[in-house]
Amino acid sequence: MLFSREESSTEETELLMAESGGTVSVSEDVNTGKHEDTPNSSTIDDVKSEETDPYLYTKQDQFTSEIYKVEIQNLPRCGFKELKKRLASIKVNPVKIKASHNKKFAFVTFRNEEEREDALNKIEGHVWKHQTLNVKVGRLKVVWKLQTLNVKKANAVADPLLKKRKLNEEVERDGASSEKKSKVDPESNLPPDIRLKNAVTPLWNMPYEEQLKSKYSTIEGILKNFANQIHKHNYSMRKWLHTQRQNYKGHCCEVLPIKPSPVTTGYRNKCEFTVGLDMDGNDNTVGFRYGQYRTGNSCVGEADHLTNIPESMKRVAKRVQDYCRAGVHQAFNPVKQEGHWKTLTLRTCQGHGILAMLDFHPRNLSKETIEKEKERLKEYFTTGPGAETGITSLHFHLLLDRVNDAKSFDQPFEHIAGDKAIEETLLGMKFKVSPDSFFQVNTLAAEVLYSQIGDWCDVSPTTTVLDICCGTGTIGLTLAKRVSHVIGIDNCEQAIEDARENARLNGVENVTYHCCNVEKIINQILKSLQSRDVVAVVDPPRAGLHQKVIRALRTCPLLTRVVYVSCNPTAAKNNFLDLVRTPSRHNKGEPYRPVRAVPVDMFPQTKHCELVVLFERELPSDLGNSDLDPAGQQAEEDEGNEKTGDDKQDNDNNDDNEDNDNVNSDDNDKHDNNDNNDEEDI
Repeated sequence: MLFSREESSTEETELLMAESGGTVSVSEDVNTGKHEDTPNSSTIDDVKSEETDPYLYTKQDQFTSEIYKVEIQNLPRCGFKELKKRLASIKVNPVKIKASHNKKFAFVTFRNEEEREDALNKIEGHVWKHQTLNVKVGRLKVVWKLQTLNVKKANAVADPLLKKRKLNEEVERDGASSEKKSKVDPESNLPPDIRLKNAVTPLWNMPYEEQLKSKYSTIEGILKNFANQIHKHNYSMRKWLHTQRQNYKGHCCEVLPIKPSPVTTGYRNKCEFTVGLDMDGNDNTVGFRYGQYRTGNSCVGEADHLTNIPESMKRVAKRVQDYCRAGVHQAFNPVKQEGHWKTLTLRTCQGHGILAMLDFHPRNLSKETIEKEKERLKEYFTTGPGAETGITSLHFHLLLDRVNDAKSFDQPFEHIAGDKAIEETLLGMKFKVSPDSFFQVNTLAAEVLYSQIGDWCDVSPTTTVLDICCGTGTIGLTLAKRVSHVIGIDNCEQAIEDARENARLNGVENVTYHCCNVEKIINQILKSLQSRDVVAVVDPPRAGLHQKVIRALRTCPLLTRVVYVSCNPTAAKNNFLDLVRTPSRHNKGEPYRPVRAVPVDMFPQTKHCELVVLFERELPSDLGNSDLDPAGQQAEEDEGNEKTGDDKQDNDNNDDNEDNDNVNSDDNDKHDNNDNNDEEDI
């Protein structure tokens, strides 16, 4: 399944994890921050021999925390982070939390019955904001923010695929009511190739100029909404905003025409193919799903008719399909907990390099059997029929069960044959690309994007560039020879290793990289800056930046310019708003103002594009030691807030990110190696 940070965006608060390898909605393990699939299947809607019990996954031997779930009712207005933080403060550590935007209820699950009962006992008698939390057997009543919260045990969520299959059977057997008919997939009667195009490249049948107009119109709507939010949340900017709206057709800033992609077909340099059953029931089909699993789609179609994928990838996918079908191992079926092959990830470059990585679920196979499969894989693609595909870097990824050890799910990629990485060229520079490191999926369009970023950074030989969420270092390295120093931060160890190697490949020495969560190190870095000529470039995953990072960007007395690159402008709206809010004890530091914005089309034939927004502010010359909190002081306050568990965010900060409506199309995320995920680490 193709997916990525900008094309599979989901509400941050709609986090729902399932442990047995499948996905129901949107998931985050609240203990590890990693994502996993929920009850999932490689089977198809019209296979009559399959089970249709939507709760089948809860009756199998494999673990799922859905059977240890509670429902918290009558919640006050709060966000996922606030709820998670409060539970953690009383040492209640659920496996997953699902809280929906503007809903007065939330679901929380645990690893076993003992943990669930222990959590309920800890709630009883807890005092919070001068209120005592009372617990009753079976149904809990908790007072929070002057509201009574009711907590009760809850049923597991239904598997969406089996739920849909059961609905289809009822429609066929009993006739269909209008309500049931409306829930049946309206595209089910279309030819398979058209269905797949609609799922992966929904704008495939629209002229490119019309695609650009549609995307630009969407961005205009987002920015006009942003202007409304500025008017609501920063009274001091209203006069300025009125002038901006008059000058820029209702927008809060100048909006430049959309920049088109230099290439509209075969542009993807990374794809994640699902291995599963096709519509005819053929196993080990390598391709893409006809829709999201949570909408009841699971069958896989080959990528032959998809024009956004290069021919070299299609040839490799076909050979991998032949390889899997010639073997004894089936595609992994999380519903039945059978099978092994799960995902094929391919990466290409403008040269001759092709990187391939196969995800394999071992189930109950012995180490000896797995080793034999790896040797067979190596032989097939080095000296066998697969050698003609031109794969230059072959990797094997073993997916382990995360029930007993959550960290074991993220096993390292095992290098099987060829080079360990491929090398891409961008703006005349060389970049090493590893299996899990971030690199824009459209190289030629990335050159357009990075050139625009460089122009708006307005750098000089004295400038220090903060490359936040730097990935393999592409943005910072393209600026490095024009500035004094580049500081890159990313939490992916492999990406930081690649960034350092990329600096070496290009002879760049004025760069420093830190492998850490940005929110944990940003204050320390900002406090150490000496230059007053500083610009920050932020290119975060689709969920946006952590609140602490936004606070640090506001409280740094040396920072007056931020270039924000958003792969999902709808999801980034909270970050935009937090940068411009009126100063308060929760939002210290002078606010920024949006100066100009420009959409860049990185993903032709889909509904998505990047948005670059330039934020600037003017600081009084004597502000450095007075009006703005030093970054270190802000860090101490943040740590104090975490220790006490007190929530000091404005209610407005709990606005949830809107769900993006795309399905299989992806655009490379910094954490996009998990199959079928629609969410991102915050």
